[in-house]
Amino acid sequence: MPAPLRPDVERLRNRLNTLVLVVPGQFLPIVAAYWLRFVPAFRPFAFEVPAPPPWLLLTGAALTILPAFLPRGYFRPRRFERGRFYPALGVRAFRAIATDGDWINRRLRRLDPGYRVVRDRRTRAEHLAGSITNERWHLAWLLLGLVTAASALATGQHGWALAVTVFNVAFNLYPVWHQRYKRARLRTAVEVAAATPSAPAAP
Repeated sequence: MPAPLRPDVERLRNRLNTLVLVVPGQFLPIVAAYWLRFVPAFRPFAFEVPAPPPWLLLTGAALTILPAFLPRGYFRPRRFERGRFYPALGVRAFRAIATDGDWINRRLRRLDPGYRVVRDRRTRAEHLAGSITNERWHLAWLLLGLVTAASALATGQHGWALAVTVFNVAFNLYPVWHQRYKRARLRTAVEVAAATPSAPAAP
């Protein structure tokens, strides 16, 4: 059974994962700032765009909670998601700077050469479960970003629409693809291992 992570490795992992989220994580403050301008108490004096109708706000809210009710089968990678599909979309390059990505793993292996995110069956199961949870959250925020960008476009606020879209891609779209890519790779590795005949036992 693999040894637990050393405390210094775990601390550095948490710090680096927080660091790589600083810039893309501005997605949430930007979206909050966009919608707060429609609240009377926060409305700027020169802001003349009318507030969205309640039915539109309710529809947007319903969309953002939809990922919480997606069945587990939705998160199972499809056949086309294996192989070159996600690398062709740039996910491998994104993984270099993602949380628990290549850059972070290289830094951590300087402290602990044997460091691996997935070390045994237990950590593999935890990683898969965490991947699904992360995808649910990022998918919800992705939908929130789409609703926000659509609202900005419909009201002629093109600068807001561009800013929200750029951060939505960095903070949500690529992380969703990244989670699915990780599960596709893990599933392929397990299937290959299962299909590989074991060596005959020594007499």
